[in-house]
Parts: sequence; C-alpha cells; structure tokens
Amino acid sequence: MMPDNSKTILIVDDEEALSHLLGGMLLTEGYKVLEANNATRALGILKSTKVDLMISDIVMPDMDGFELVTKVNELYPQIKIQLVSGYSDQMLDDTVLHKKILYKPYSQFDMIERVNSILSGSDV
Repeated sequence: MMPDNSKTILIVDDEEALSHLLGGMLLTEGYKVLEANNATRALGILKSTKVDLMISDIVMPDMDGFELVTKVNELYPQIKIQLVSGYSDQMLDDTVLHKKILYKPYSQFDMIERVNSILSGSDV
C-alpha cells in the first residue's frame, strides 16, 4: 500500500544521526518529514504546522517523550503518536502508551509497517 503523500510526520529525537536516518526512510516512502532535536522545538513546530504523526524518542534532555506526549495529547489530540526507545526496561503505568513503543534498534520494515498502519487508521 502506497502511503498518502499529504501526510506529515514529525520526528523528535536528540540523536541527530538517528533522526536523519529515520527521516530518509520516511521520505523514501513518500511522506513529508520534519525533524526536531528536542521537545521544545517539536512543540514550536506543532504550533505552526499541521502534523499527522509524531515519532518521538523517550529519553531526551529537556523533556522526555512521555511529558511531550502528555502535552501533545492536551494541545493537539488529533496527532497520532509513535514512541521509540533504546531502553526496553521503561516502566509504564499506561499500557496503551507501552504498546506504542518501538524499541531500538528497529528494522526499517517494522517502522514503515507501523507508520503506514497508524496513518491508515488500522492501528488500534
């Protein structure tokens, strides 16, 4: 299934190399991609740009991914969210959020499949 080229994805990750790598994968799939290297910049982008999906790392210096998700859900509830983490021992009370984590290193196939599923509405 070819993705809808009108979909915009915001990648939030303080590791620039990983952000660029993921961005390149998503651009190849036909998505529009924006990048932010911290949560504060991400919130600035969201103020002025329509974003369909935000992919955020969990461990970041200024505000972690869980805090960012809370703010985005309050301010922009229509934005779909995918979390990624290099740490598989994250303790979460929210099992819904826990199911939304894709652990690094993830395969290109797994990420593209997850993104396509989320944006098509088939992800629950």
